[in-house]
Amino acid sequence: MTPIRRAGLAATLLLSSTTAWAAPHAKLKALAPNADAGQKYMFIAYGDTRSNPDLHRAVIGAIVRLHPEFVLQSGDLVARGGKASEWDEFASIIQPLRDNHITYYPARGNHDVGPYYAHFVTAPYDSGNPYYYAFTRHGSRFIILDSMDPDEFAPNSAQQKWLINELQKAQKTALNTFVMFHEGAYSVGPHGPTPDAQRYLHPLFVKYHPRAVFCGHDHLYYRTNRDGVPYFVTGGGGAPLYTPDNKQLAIPGDVYASVHHVIRCDVDGSRVTFTTLCLDGSAIPVHGAAPTVTVVGPGGVGHSRAIPATPGGAVIDKITLGPK
Repeated sequence: MTPIRRAGLAATLLLSSTTAWAAPHAKLKALAPNADAGQKYMFIAYGDTRSNPDLHRAVIGAIVRLHPEFVLQSGDLVARGGKASEWDEFASIIQPLRDNHITYYPARGNHDVGPYYAHFVTAPYDSGNPYYYAFTRHGSRFIILDSMDPDEFAPNSAQQKWLINELQKAQKTALNTFVMFHEGAYSVGPHGPTPDAQRYLHPLFVKYHPRAVFCGHDHLYYRTNRDGVPYFVTGGGGAPLYTPDNKQLAIPGDVYASVHHVIRCDVDGSRVTFTTLCLDGSAIPVHGAAPTVTVVGPGGVGHSRAIPATPGGAVIDKITLGPK
């Protein structure tokens, strides 16, 4: 075995040919919640990295060049969660993040179910467990949920009780609250909306006002605002792309594109700018067609434009949220 030391962690992570990582560390000491509140910083959100290691490797290279402080991954790290060799490969792909001291926070997707996923939740968190957990950075609260929980998000389930407590605390003390889980409440991809997320999670988000909710599952980019809650589907981390088969569910103001991408999140106090980057300049077309981004206008009419092949990545969407 080759020991790999991760900056900022007390544990030593071990990578071998038969197990992706050593046993997950115990919950670490809580980060000082407001010690550096208000500082400017940047993180990346992306997801659905399964099934195409070469593409995922290219995405990781682009992320490293952006120099984020940390990365959120919205689920489906691998294709077969019960196969150790896929986790070994995944570990090798994200090694450049570890080499550059970029912390990695994943959510569990449906393809990740198995004995190995929890070994990859290695970054410090101060509440929860390796499947649903929370942490604070620069005075903002980050809440990671588990779509694969057998009880899902049903009322009085352990996860929902924990979530409500986290949202209540964050509303009182956090500059921003960000939530991430795999199977989203709203999507225009073939999976479409997840009923339990709409039924049980969306009302909580309407009540407690997170700055943004990140999801995956559908392999495309989608942004929508429902009842004042900003949702981002970021499923373009390398997995085979999906077409917007449920685009009839889009509402005016929505944006969607079938492209491999990441979301750059620049935080300045309680203002956050989300810039969605098509990292390969859209060199990978969807079913042979030139890639486009669609903005939904009045009456639900979509207006599409071609995404240019731009060295270093094209901006396909950008929005700033927070106090004016």
